[in-house]
Amino acid sequence: MNTTDHPAVPRPASVVVIGAGPIGIETAVELGRRGLEAHVVDAGAIGQQIVDFPPATRWFSSPERLGIAGIPFTTPAADKGTREQYLAYLRSVVDAFDVRVSTYLRVGEVAARPEGGFRIRATERSGGERILESDALVVATGGTARPRRLGVPGEDLPHVHHTIGEPHCFHGRRLLIVGARNSACDAAVLAYRCGARVTLCHRGPTIHERVKYWIKPELEAMIRSGQIETRFDTEVVEIGPSEVRFRRSGDGHESSGRHDDVLLCIGFESDQGLLAGLGVELLGEAGAVRHDPLTMETSVPGVHVAGTVVAGTQARFKVYIENSHIHARRIAAALGGGDPPEEPEYNLLPES
Repeated sequence: MNTTDHPAVPRPASVVVIGAGPIGIETAVELGRRGLEAHVVDAGAIGQQIVDFPPATRWFSSPERLGIAGIPFTTPAADKGTREQYLAYLRSVVDAFDVRVSTYLRVGEVAARPEGGFRIRATERSGGERILESDALVVATGGTARPRRLGVPGEDLPHVHHTIGEPHCFHGRRLLIVGARNSACDAAVLAYRCGARVTLCHRGPTIHERVKYWIKPELEAMIRSGQIETRFDTEVVEIGPSEVRFRRSGDGHESSGRHDDVLLCIGFESDQGLLAGLGVELLGEAGAVRHDPLTMETSVPGVHVAGTVVAGTQARFKVYIENSHIHARRIAAALGGGDPPEEPEYNLLPES
Protein backbone atom coordinates (compact mmCIF):
# COMPACT_ATOMS: atom_id res chain seq x y z
CA MET A 1 0.00 0.00 0.00
CA ASN A 2 1.28 3.49 -0.84
CA THR A 3 2.65 5.40 2.12
CA THR A 4 0.45 8.39 1.19
CA ASP A 5 -2.52 6.34 2.49
CA HIS A 6 -1.06 6.62 5.98
CA PRO A 7 -0.49 10.29 6.90
CA ALA A 8 1.24 9.28 10.12
CA VAL A 9 4.06 7.68 8.11
CA PRO A 10 6.31 10.37 6.60
CA ARG A 11 6.99 10.11 2.88
CA PRO A 12 10.67 9.27 2.20
CA ALA A 13 12.48 12.47 1.26
CA SER A 14 14.57 12.74 -1.88
CA VAL A 15 18.05 13.94 -0.95
CA VAL A 16 20.84 14.63 -3.41
CA VAL A 17 24.31 14.40 -1.87
CA ILE A 18 26.94 16.22 -3.94
CA GLY A 19 30.31 14.57 -3.35
CA ALA A 20 31.13 10.84 -3.27
CA GLY A 21 33.96 11.04 -0.78
CA PRO A 22 33.89 9.18 2.56
CA ILE A 23 31.56 11.65 4.32
CA GLY A 24 29.22 11.97 1.34
CA ILE A 25 28.88 8.19 1.20
CA GLU A 26 28.44 7.96 4.97
CA THR A 27 25.72 10.61 4.84
CA ALA A 28 23.83 8.61 2.20
CA VAL A 29 24.06 5.47 4.35
CA GLU A 30 22.76 7.30 7.44
CA LEU A 31 19.89 8.78 5.43
CA GLY A 32 19.04 5.31 4.15
CA ARG A 33 18.93 3.97 7.70
CA ARG A 34 16.18 6.50 8.41
CA GLY A 35 14.21 5.47 5.36
CA LEU A 36 15.23 8.45 3.25
CA GLU A 37 16.15 8.12 -0.39
CA ALA A 38 19.60 9.46 -1.21
CA HIS A 39 21.35 9.91 -4.55
CA VAL A 40 25.08 10.66 -4.43
CA VAL A 41 26.64 12.44 -7.41
CA ASP A 42 30.26 13.34 -8.08
CA ALA A 43 32.13 15.06 -10.88
CA GLY A 44 34.79 12.35 -10.60
CA ALA A 45 35.09 8.83 -9.25
CA ILE A 46 34.16 7.57 -5.81
CA GLY A 47 36.74 9.13 -3.49
CA GLN A 48 38.23 11.21 -6.32
CA GLN A 49 40.38 13.30 -4.02
CA ILE A 50 41.90 10.06 -2.70
CA VAL A 51 42.30 8.74 -6.25
CA ASP A 52 44.60 11.72 -6.81
CA PHE A 53 46.94 10.66 -3.98
CA PRO A 54 50.30 9.25 -5.11
CA PRO A 55 50.26 5.44 -5.48
CA ALA A 56 50.71 3.48 -2.23
CA THR A 57 50.32 6.62 -0.08
CA ARG A 58 49.75 5.65 3.54
CA TRP A 59 47.25 7.52 5.66
CA PHE A 60 48.57 9.37 8.66
CA SER A 61 45.32 8.54 10.50
CA SER A 62 44.74 5.11 12.01
CA PRO A 63 42.27 2.78 10.22
CA GLU A 64 39.64 2.87 12.98
CA ARG A 65 39.29 6.64 12.59
CA LEU A 66 38.73 6.36 8.83
CA GLY A 67 35.92 3.80 8.99
CA ILE A 68 32.47 5.00 7.90
CA ALA A 69 28.89 3.87 8.45
CA GLY A 70 29.92 1.50 11.25
CA ILE A 71 31.94 -0.71 8.89
CA PRO A 72 35.51 -1.22 10.16
CA PHE A 73 38.35 -0.32 7.84
CA THR A 74 40.90 -3.06 8.38
CA THR A 75 44.30 -3.67 6.84
CA PRO A 76 46.14 -7.01 6.40
CA ALA A 77 48.87 -6.21 8.94
CA ALA A 78 46.72 -3.99 11.18
CA ASP A 79 48.86 -1.00 10.14
CA LYS A 80 48.05 2.33 8.52
CA GLY A 81 46.01 1.91 5.38
CA THR A 82 47.12 2.76 1.87
CA ARG A 83 45.36 4.76 -0.80
CA GLU A 84 44.51 1.57 -2.69
CA GLN A 85 43.16 -0.22 0.40
CA TYR A 86 40.93 2.71 1.31
CA LEU A 87 39.52 3.07 -2.19
CA ALA A 88 38.65 -0.65 -2.15
CA TYR A 89 37.04 -0.12 1.26
CA LEU A 90 34.89 2.76 -0.04
CA ARG A 91 33.72 0.62 -2.96
CA SER A 92 32.79 -2.17 -0.57
CA VAL A 93 30.71 0.18 1.62
CA VAL A 94 28.86 1.53 -1.43
CA ASP A 95 28.11 -2.03 -2.58
CA ALA A 96 27.18 -3.33 0.88
CA PHE A 97 24.57 -0.61 1.43
CA ASP A 98 23.54 -0.39 -2.23
CA VAL A 99 24.22 3.34 -2.21
CA ARG A 100 22.98 5.01 -5.37
CA VAL A 101 26.03 6.79 -6.80
CA SER A 102 26.39 8.56 -10.14
CA THR A 103 30.04 9.25 -10.91
CA TYR A 104 31.43 11.66 -13.51
CA LEU A 105 28.29 13.76 -13.23
CA ARG A 106 29.15 17.44 -12.72
CA VAL A 107 26.54 19.58 -11.01
CA GLY A 108 25.96 22.91 -12.71
CA GLU A 109 22.92 25.04 -12.05
CA VAL A 110 20.87 24.43 -8.90
CA ALA A 111 17.52 26.22 -8.64
CA ALA A 112 14.84 26.27 -5.97
CA ARG A 113 11.54 24.71 -7.04
CA PRO A 114 8.33 26.70 -6.48
CA GLU A 115 6.85 23.77 -4.54
CA GLY A 116 9.99 23.43 -2.42
CA GLY A 117 13.20 21.53 -2.86
CA PHE A 118 15.65 21.83 -5.72
CA ARG A 119 16.05 21.23 -9.43
CA ILE A 120 19.61 20.32 -10.39
CA ARG A 121 21.10 20.48 -13.85
CA ALA A 122 24.13 18.22 -14.26
CA THR A 123 26.45 17.26 -17.11
CA GLU A 124 27.76 13.75 -17.80
CA ARG A 125 31.35 13.15 -18.89
CA SER A 126 30.04 12.24 -22.34
CA GLY A 127 28.47 15.71 -22.61
CA GLY A 128 24.90 14.62 -22.00
CA GLU A 129 22.69 16.54 -19.60
CA ARG A 130 20.64 15.22 -16.69
CA ILE A 131 18.03 16.89 -14.51
CA LEU A 132 17.73 15.79 -10.89
CA GLU A 133 14.98 16.69 -8.44
CA SER A 134 15.42 16.70 -4.67
CA ASP A 135 13.63 17.80 -1.54
CA ALA A 136 16.92 18.54 0.23
CA LEU A 137 20.52 19.02 -0.77
CA VAL A 138 23.72 17.97 1.00
CA VAL A 139 27.00 19.48 -0.21
CA ALA A 140 29.97 17.27 0.69
CA THR A 141 32.50 18.42 -1.89
CA GLY A 142 35.51 18.44 0.43
CA GLY A 143 38.14 21.03 1.17
CA THR A 144 40.66 20.21 -1.57
CA ALA A 145 38.65 20.60 -4.75
CA ARG A 146 41.30 22.44 -6.74
CA PRO A 147 45.03 23.10 -6.42
CA ARG A 148 46.39 26.37 -5.11
CA ARG A 149 48.23 28.51 -7.65
CA LEU A 150 51.67 30.07 -7.45
CA GLY A 151 50.57 33.05 -9.51
CA VAL A 152 53.68 33.08 -11.72
CA PRO A 153 54.13 33.12 -15.51
CA GLY A 154 54.22 29.67 -17.08
CA GLU A 155 52.12 27.98 -14.41
CA ASP A 156 49.70 26.62 -17.02
CA LEU A 157 52.31 25.05 -19.31
CA PRO A 158 51.64 21.37 -20.13
CA HIS A 159 54.67 20.06 -18.21
CA VAL A 160 53.44 21.63 -14.96
CA HIS A 161 51.54 19.17 -12.76
CA HIS A 162 49.60 19.37 -9.50
CA THR A 163 49.47 15.65 -8.69
CA ILE A 164 52.23 13.15 -9.29
CA GLY A 165 50.07 10.56 -11.01
CA GLU A 166 52.19 7.55 -11.96
CA PRO A 167 55.75 8.31 -10.76
CA HIS A 168 57.15 5.79 -13.26
CA CYS A 169 56.53 8.44 -15.95
CA PHE A 170 59.30 10.64 -14.50
CA HIS A 171 62.06 8.07 -15.00
CA GLY A 172 65.18 9.76 -16.37
CA ARG A 173 63.59 13.21 -16.23
CA ARG A 174 64.57 16.31 -14.28
CA LEU A 175 61.68 16.89 -11.89
CA LEU A 176 61.30 20.07 -9.84
CA ILE A 177 58.94 19.66 -6.88
CA VAL A 178 57.69 22.87 -5.26
CA GLY A 179 56.59 22.49 -1.63
CA ALA A 180 57.80 20.77 1.52
CA ARG A 181 54.76 19.23 3.20
CA ASN A 182 53.49 15.66 3.02
CA SER A 183 52.47 15.55 -0.64
CA ALA A 184 55.74 17.12 -1.81
CA CYS A 185 57.86 14.86 0.37
CA ASP A 186 55.92 11.73 -0.63
CA ALA A 187 56.32 12.68 -4.28
CA ALA A 188 60.05 13.36 -3.93
CA VAL A 189 60.78 9.93 -2.49
CA LEU A 190 58.51 8.12 -4.97
CA ALA A 191 59.89 9.92 -8.01
CA TYR A 192 63.51 9.39 -6.94
CA ARG A 193 62.89 5.67 -6.49
CA CYS A 194 61.45 5.59 -10.02
CA GLY A 195 64.62 7.09 -11.48
CA ALA A 196 63.80 10.79 -11.60
CA ARG A 197 66.41 13.48 -10.91
CA VAL A 198 64.58 15.33 -8.18
CA THR A 199 65.01 18.88 -6.93
CA LEU A 200 62.90 20.07 -4.01
CA CYS A 201 62.17 23.81 -3.85
CA HIS A 202 60.67 25.50 -0.79
CA ARG A 203 60.46 29.08 0.42
CA GLY A 204 61.27 27.94 3.97
CA PRO A 205 64.63 26.77 5.36
CA THR A 206 63.79 23.04 5.48
CA ILE A 207 61.01 20.52 4.97
CA HIS A 208 57.99 20.95 7.21
CA GLU A 209 58.33 19.64 10.75
CA ARG A 210 54.99 17.76 10.60
CA VAL A 211 55.84 15.58 7.61
CA LYS A 212 54.86 11.93 8.19
CA TYR A 213 57.28 10.32 10.58
CA TRP A 214 58.00 7.41 8.22
CA ILE A 215 58.83 9.76 5.30
CA LYS A 216 60.70 12.63 6.98
CA PRO A 217 63.90 10.82 8.12
CA GLU A 218 64.24 8.96 4.81
CA LEU A 219 63.89 12.14 2.78
CA GLU A 220 66.31 14.00 5.04
CA ALA A 221 68.86 11.22 4.53
CA MET A 222 68.40 11.47 0.75
CA ILE A 223 68.97 15.23 0.94
CA ARG A 224 72.10 14.86 3.07
CA SER A 225 73.56 12.30 0.69
CA GLY A 226 72.85 14.44 -2.36
CA GLN A 227 70.41 11.97 -3.91
CA ILE A 228 67.78 14.68 -3.89
CA GLU A 229 68.84 18.29 -4.50
CA THR A 230 67.21 21.21 -2.69
CA ARG A 231 66.56 24.90 -3.16
CA PHE A 232 65.46 26.04 0.31
CA ASP A 233 64.66 29.67 1.14
CA THR A 234 63.81 30.01 -2.54
CA GLU A 235 60.71 30.89 -4.54
CA VAL A 236 59.78 30.17 -8.15
CA VAL A 237 59.25 33.40 -10.11
CA GLU A 238 58.74 32.05 -13.63
CA ILE A 239 58.32 28.66 -15.33
CA GLY A 240 59.53 28.35 -18.90
CA PRO A 241 59.38 25.46 -21.39
CA SER A 242 62.71 24.07 -20.18
CA GLU A 243 63.99 26.46 -17.50
CA VAL A 244 62.66 27.72 -14.20
CA ARG A 245 63.69 31.05 -12.67
CA PHE A 246 64.14 31.27 -8.91
CA ARG A 247 64.57 34.06 -6.36
CA ARG A 248 66.31 33.51 -3.03
CA SER A 249 64.33 34.82 -0.07
CA GLY A 250 67.16 36.40 1.91
CA ASP A 251 69.03 38.52 -0.61
CA GLY A 252 66.75 38.41 -3.67
CA HIS A 253 69.43 36.70 -5.77
CA GLU A 254 67.93 35.22 -8.95
CA SER A 255 69.05 32.03 -10.69
CA SER A 256 67.68 29.45 -13.08
CA GLY A 257 67.65 25.70 -13.54
CA ARG A 258 66.73 23.30 -16.32
CA HIS A 259 63.79 20.98 -15.54
CA ASP A 260 61.72 18.68 -17.72
CA ASP A 261 58.71 18.64 -15.39
CA VAL A 262 57.44 20.81 -12.54
CA LEU A 263 55.22 19.40 -9.80
CA LEU A 264 53.45 22.02 -7.67
CA CYS A 265 52.66 20.52 -4.25
CA ILE A 266 51.60 23.75 -2.58
CA GLY A 267 48.23 22.64 -1.26
CA PHE A 268 44.63 22.74 -2.33
CA GLU A 269 41.63 24.94 -1.73
CA SER A 270 37.93 24.37 -1.43
CA ASP A 271 35.63 25.32 -4.29
CA GLN A 272 32.72 27.13 -2.63
CA GLY A 273 31.25 28.32 -5.93
CA LEU A 274 28.25 26.01 -5.74
CA LEU A 275 27.39 27.15 -2.22
CA ALA A 276 27.91 30.80 -3.10
CA GLY A 277 25.64 30.39 -6.12
CA LEU A 278 22.93 29.04 -3.85
CA GLY A 279 23.21 32.12 -1.66
CA VAL A 280 24.77 30.31 1.29
CA GLU A 281 26.54 32.65 3.69
CA LEU A 282 30.31 32.14 3.67
CA LEU A 283 32.73 33.45 6.29
CA GLY A 284 36.06 35.15 5.77
CA GLU A 285 38.75 34.45 3.21
CA ALA A 286 38.54 30.71 3.88
CA GLY A 287 34.90 30.61 2.80
CA ALA A 288 33.80 28.63 5.86
CA VAL A 289 30.06 27.89 5.82
CA ARG A 290 27.76 29.44 8.38
CA HIS A 291 25.58 26.54 9.51
CA ASP A 292 23.56 25.17 12.41
CA PRO A 293 26.01 22.82 14.15
CA LEU A 294 23.23 20.45 15.26
CA THR A 295 21.56 20.01 11.86
CA MET A 296 24.37 21.08 9.47
CA GLU A 297 21.79 23.22 7.68
CA THR A 298 23.19 26.37 6.08
CA SER A 299 21.67 29.83 5.87
CA VAL A 300 19.62 28.54 2.90
CA PRO A 301 16.80 26.24 4.09
CA GLY A 302 17.12 22.71 2.79
CA VAL A 303 20.84 23.01 2.00
CA HIS A 304 23.12 21.10 4.38
CA VAL A 305 26.89 20.66 4.44
CA ALA A 306 29.00 17.70 5.52
CA GLY A 307 32.71 17.02 5.78
CA THR A 308 35.63 19.36 5.27
CA VAL A 309 33.70 21.69 2.95
CA VAL A 310 32.16 23.27 6.06
CA ALA A 311 35.51 24.93 6.87
CA GLY A 312 36.30 26.08 3.34
CA THR A 313 40.01 26.37 2.55
CA GLN A 314 41.92 25.38 5.65
CA ALA A 315 45.50 26.44 6.27
CA ARG A 316 45.73 24.03 9.21
CA PHE A 317 42.95 21.50 9.21
CA LYS A 318 40.41 21.74 12.04
CA VAL A 319 37.80 19.71 10.18
CA TYR A 320 38.80 16.41 8.53
CA ILE A 321 37.40 12.94 7.92
CA GLU A 322 37.90 11.77 11.48
CA ASN A 323 35.77 14.44 13.13
CA SER A 324 33.21 14.72 10.30
CA HIS A 325 31.49 11.36 10.79
CA ILE A 326 29.01 13.04 13.12
CA HIS A 327 27.88 15.35 10.30
CA ALA A 328 26.21 12.42 8.58
CA ARG A 329 24.25 11.48 11.72
CA ARG A 330 23.21 15.09 12.36
CA ILE A 331 21.88 15.51 8.82
CA ALA A 332 20.02 12.20 8.96
CA ALA A 333 18.43 13.21 12.27
CA ALA A 334 17.47 16.64 10.91
CA LEU A 335 15.84 15.23 7.77
CA GLY A 336 14.51 11.97 9.15
CA GLY A 337 13.50 12.98 12.65
CA GLY A 338 15.17 12.28 15.95
CA ASP A 339 17.47 13.99 18.42
CA PRO A 340 20.68 15.38 16.95
CA PRO A 341 24.04 14.09 18.23
CA GLU A 342 26.23 16.20 20.50
CA GLU A 343 27.81 19.57 19.74
CA PRO A 344 30.95 19.66 17.54
CA GLU A 345 34.41 20.06 19.01
CA TYR A 346 35.40 22.82 16.56
CA ASN A 347 34.06 26.32 16.03
CA LEU A 348 34.18 27.91 12.59
CA LEU A 349 32.26 31.07 13.40
CA PRO A 350 34.14 34.26 14.18
CA GLU A 351 33.72 35.71 17.63
CA SER A 352 31.25 38.58 17.73
